[in-house]
This record gives sequence, structure tokens and C-alpha cells, in this order.
Amino acid sequence: MKLKRPVLVTFIAYLNLLGAFFIIISFFPIQKLIEQFGILIIPISDLLDSTIRISSALVMLIISYGYFRLKKWGYGLMITYNLFFLVLSMIFIALKIKNSYNTQGIIQSLVGLIITFPSKRYFIKENEDS
Repeated sequence: MKLKRPVLVTFIAYLNLLGAFFIIISFFPIQKLIEQFGILIIPISDLLDSTIRISSALVMLIISYGYFRLKKWGYGLMITYNLFFLVLSMIFIALKIKNSYNTQGIIQSLVGLIITFPSKRYFIKENEDS
């Protein structure tokens, strides 16, 4: 019997795909259009900035693929991804770096973890059915 993917798992995977899509859109030089959608471009050196954006978009696409397919590694990467950005946002707030995306990072990571943790049973069933 093939397990159906729960709605919340699909929702989180789609949000990850949307995040990757926004990162890819942020490569386009239309600054005013990008800022209208609420995508903040952090000014870093060009090489470092583009490297970070490309790698984060790739990581988000890989995590979304594993999460859509209910793979254990997709679940593990999703937990790791959310924990990393939760800790990073908390460090930024503790160091009093004043950026609006620090609070958003905490909220997004907490929501991701709250939804991801209870869905573990769908990822564990993968080995039992195979």
C-alpha cells in the first residue's frame, strides 16, 4: 500500500519550493520589483552573495524533493534546516543586529519545526513498505 502524503507535509514542501523560487528571482536586477514582493536582498560582496544564494536555492530544492517523496533524509534535512535558521536568528537577535528578517526567521523556523516533528511517522514508514 502506497502512503499518501499528508497535507501539512505538502504545504511545507511547497513553501520551501516557493522560497527557492524567490531566491532564484532575486538574481534578476530589477531591485524595485523584487522589493515589492518583500524579498530583501542583503548587500554582501557579489561573489559571496551569489554563492550563498545559489547554494541556498539548491539546498532548498533538494530538501523539498526529499520531503515531497517522504524520504527519511528529506525529513532530517528539513529539521536541520529549520534548526539552523532558528539558532542563527536567535544569535542575530542576541547580538542585537537590527534587521527585520531575524524575527521572521524565528517564526518561520518554529512553524516549520512544529509542523515537521509530528509528521515523522510518514517518513519512518518508508522502510517498512519497501
